[in-house]
Amino acid sequence: MLPIINLEQGKNYLTRKGGKGYMKNKTIIVSILLLICTTILTGCEDTKEDGMQVVENNGMLSYTIDGEKTDIKPSKEDGYIVNKIICDNGTDMMWDNDNWEVELTKVNSNDRCMIDFTKDVNAPGYRVTVTSNSPSSLDSLSKATTANGTIKIYSTSKIANVTGCNGVIDGHKVIINNVKSNQTCNIEIEDKTLAGIIKSAYPPKPGRTDFANIDNNIPGLYTGIDDQGTTYYFSGDGASMNNWVSFAGKKWRIIRINGNGSVRLLYAGDGTSASDMKSTYSINSSTYNHPAYVGWKYTVGGSLAADRGNGTKSGAYTKVETWYNGLSSTDKNYIDTGAIYCNDRNIGNEYSYDTNVEFNYATYDRLTANKTPSFNCSNSSDRFYNFGLMTADEIVYAGGKFATNSPKAYYYLAQDGTSSITGTSWWWTMSPFGLLNDDYAYVYGVDGSNKPGFYSGHGVHREGIIRPVISLKSNVLVTEGDGSGASPYEVSL
Repeated sequence: MLPIINLEQGKNYLTRKGGKGYMKNKTIIVSILLLICTTILTGCEDTKEDGMQVVENNGMLSYTIDGEKTDIKPSKEDGYIVNKIICDNGTDMMWDNDNWEVELTKVNSNDRCMIDFTKDVNAPGYRVTVTSNSPSSLDSLSKATTANGTIKIYSTSKIANVTGCNGVIDGHKVIINNVKSNQTCNIEIEDKTLAGIIKSAYPPKPGRTDFANIDNNIPGLYTGIDDQGTTYYFSGDGASMNNWVSFAGKKWRIIRINGNGSVRLLYAGDGTSASDMKSTYSINSSTYNHPAYVGWKYTVGGSLAADRGNGTKSGAYTKVETWYNGLSSTDKNYIDTGAIYCNDRNIGNEYSYDTNVEFNYATYDRLTANKTPSFNCSNSSDRFYNFGLMTADEIVYAGGKFATNSPKAYYYLAQDGTSSITGTSWWWTMSPFGLLNDDYAYVYGVDGSNKPGFYSGHGVHREGIIRPVISLKSNVLVTEGDGSGASPYEVSL
């Protein structure tokens, strides 16, 4: 008896899968294909490539749960997976545990197939479980088949490698033949995202532990933790570091991959100079004698909480905002607006907030006394989005040290690998330093060629170079370039 084909009941005939790049066909054409497969041909091969799948064939499929017959097919929401499929006359089909559907591999006429469901992921069966560096590019991470059957995993991206099973790469799919038991395949997808290219060029190392000295060693990518997850940061000899990106008509240095997967960039102008933007940090050059003025945005008050009101834009903020607003809508679409930029205004451990008595901020404690930089930003009022500046903590992670020359640090160097990217001029970070005894509010800045890579506190009334920091979305792709100054990564969405 042939499977029933009912054009009025969508669940009883072959359909084409929508989404994931598969095209739809008219119902009547698909139904005829099923009829041909089950009556004329001995089998239908590679039906997923044609976009076809069996949703359900009346009279052909029956179900068991842990070997016990049932008239009701369990739902995915019940917590079941398919353990195995047994067919009487050689039909070879797959069950996709993720999308909860049957796929054809080979259908023989007059066959009956039993699908066994279980909640025990360790039960012996005919399942293939998939791990991957890019699971979203795969059609499923778990499929079951008949004994000695075939399982095919499809990818929307190029497959680089398969390990852990006898899978064979065939175009944009992996074929696992003769499945006789449960097994796991690791499918490595060729990752052309900016973050993926960075990790491929610089395999991540455990985080640095010595911050008492500058780092001018072989460049590397190190792991750390920020408020959004694992971050990967560059440190070492910037002259030989391929962390250059071309974006919005300018060149940038990669600071790190943020915890949310976006890639944080430091403005580098045309690659030879990044001195085209200058600004005072406070609202104007005459307002500097209040701790509120260390704020990226601030409200002048009589307490730390009041200062964190963020009611007034600093001069540096205004400068970057003007630049940001001048970007095209296309360029803005590349920028991740969820990355955090920290203006850490926590007070140092041995100090208390005072508008008239000097004190240091927590950044000073971390970087000067304890040598323990941090990517975290504990107070939500100190978190800013869309754009920011580099932090003093990031300067240290990159290989710098307080009040010490670091001439090989990438944040200091132009693309020639020897000269200062800002010439003799110094530039601002967004990390508060303190209120000093001359009643000046200070923020950290980084010196130019007079003190290469040297960072220290600067009065907020002074005019320094502004180097915007932005983050590109995690799905930005590299189209060309090797990350060097002469051939920076070119990106595309």
